[in-house]
Amino acid sequence: MFLQGKNHQRVIRIGVWVAVIGLLLGVLSSIIMATAADAHTALKSSDPKDGATLTTPPARVVLTFSEPVSTSFATVTVTGPDGPITEGKAGVEGDVVTQALASGIPDGTYAVSFRVVSEDGHPVSDRLSFTVAAGTSATSTGTATTSGGPASSPPATAVSPTGAAESASDQVADSGRTTRVGLAVAVAALAVAAGTAVIALTRRRGAE
Repeated sequence: MFLQGKNHQRVIRIGVWVAVIGLLLGVLSSIIMATAADAHTALKSSDPKDGATLTTPPARVVLTFSEPVSTSFATVTVTGPDGPITEGKAGVEGDVVTQALASGIPDGTYAVSFRVVSEDGHPVSDRLSFTVAAGTSATSTGTATTSGGPASSPPATAVSPTGAAESASDQVADSGRTTRVGLAVAVAALAVAAGTAVIALTRRRGAE
């Protein structure tokens, strides 16, 4: 009877720890899958920046992504007051996509639409915008010079919301990863505590 009781306790302990290890492996696989989902390609920066006001028309649009993108499916369209101003196809070099623009574009607001495909096949698309105000700046400077007054101060550097948006996005992503890791640790601790408690209870009953 004593040996049978010991064998019974051993089987219970093995079963409990198998269940605990299985639970831990499940939590670990969930963390790995969630981390992989967070790692999709995303736009890191753009030149011109989203929302920027320029005093000189840009010659190109440069998009930098978090990972290399496919050279076959990158498209960038820039449209202004008079229609599209892109010239040729977008060029891709690693994680940088460059789109040439027509020269002498007029003042106005321009919309940038892009679509790329990451190397793992994940499509990424979005819209940006920038404003060209070269004529306004030149008129203001000419007026100040003619009047004989002091030279006008250089225009303030445009503050783009892209940086703030990217920072907020990074903070949200980091917060989500921290939350998942914290939950995983909590579940693992509860699983180990439950397994230990069950084994301790089994031993006490066996002793009684």
